[in-house]
Amino acid sequence: MNDSALILISNQQLFELITQALIGVLKDVPYPSPSQQNEELLTRNEAAEMLNVTPTTLTKYVKQGRLKAGGADRKYLFMKSDLLKFMFNRK
Repeated sequence: MNDSALILISNQQLFELITQALIGVLKDVPYPSPSQQNEELLTRNEAAEMLNVTPTTLTKYVKQGRLKAGGADRKYLFMKSDLLKFMFNRK
């Protein structure tokens, strides 16, 4: 038996469905505060190089909560100021 069905919706309904889906995804993406808008962002590899660690170690620090990262889909972005603080407070 074929379970496929044809569903007809208006352009407006499609727009609303897509908007709601995007809101659901984007609500978890951290946005910089106004004081951080001009902050330099580094990729995972750039941040690892700056801290002189491997990218794997850097990811471990993020998962342990020792270092903050933003981004989506496991593509971390790091604020340079956070990396500098981490460098000088690391034990």
